[in-house]
Amino acid sequence: MACYSAIEKKGIVLSPDKTVKKALKLLKKNKVAVAPVIGEEGKFLGVFSMSVLLKNLIPVPITTSSGVQIDMKLSAAPGVGRRLIGILQHKVAEVVERKSVIISPDAPLWEAVGRLTTQCEPLCVVDKNGKFMGLITYESLIDELENSAKD
Repeated sequence: MACYSAIEKKGIVLSPDKTVKKALKLLKKNKVAVAPVIGEEGKFLGVFSMSVLLKNLIPVPITTSSGVQIDMKLSAAPGVGRRLIGILQHKVAEVVERKSVIISPDAPLWEAVGRLTTQCEPLCVVDKNGKFMGLITYESLIDELENSAKD
């Protein structure tokens, strides 16, 4: 059976021009932690998630001209709330995770099982033209495996 059959039937998508604040509100309202970001003509651009948002709050180490990295995370930690307020005004396109795991709709279900066990977020089903088809979540994959076992 192909991955296409395990796509989550419900879910939300975000446009790249939506603000992070509105996207976060939408995630909370729908009780999801991840949403795909879809551009024109259904093109998959990446995912916006709670973990992506948190990664954007972490200050990056400063690198000196000689290449030595100075870790500023501890001294910058008290400003993390202010960093969140600033990021909330950005567009989702500015904080989207572009390295999200993509799987072909024709890939076998066992491949989805293997990939979901090695990552913490849903798989993005994207066709060969870059068009987003849906997400495979833990729940949708388990449901499909249960249904296929009944046949």
